[in-house]
Amino acid sequence: MIQDLINELNKMQQIFKNAKDDHEYDFYKDVVPFVEAVDELLDKLALEQHRVIQLQYMNEQKFQLLIDNYKELSVECHYKRTSKKLFLEKHKAVQHDMSYIYTHLGDLS
Repeated sequence: MIQDLINELNKMQQIFKNAKDDHEYDFYKDVVPFVEAVDELLDKLALEQHRVIQLQYMNEQKFQLLIDNYKELSVECHYKRTSKKLFLEKHKAVQHDMSYIYTHLGDLS
């Protein structure tokens, strides 16, 4: 499941690049199904919160921030008007946390 979330994060980077290159995504055809799939994975991760917040550099507040940022990215990546700087900073932070969780807890499937 963590690997799936990392894969979705990588997809977001490509979707964002396409959006910046003037590709327009349809809200109902593209955005909604993608966000729903991501939310499903994040719901599974939320079930493992007790294990994740046991990690040295993770706590409840940081875990919630990770979930919130991930959800925001899943929507923001589809829109050209999204700030590139803010998107990349948020993406990098989420990627770092996901890699940290994967390194210490494995895939949590």
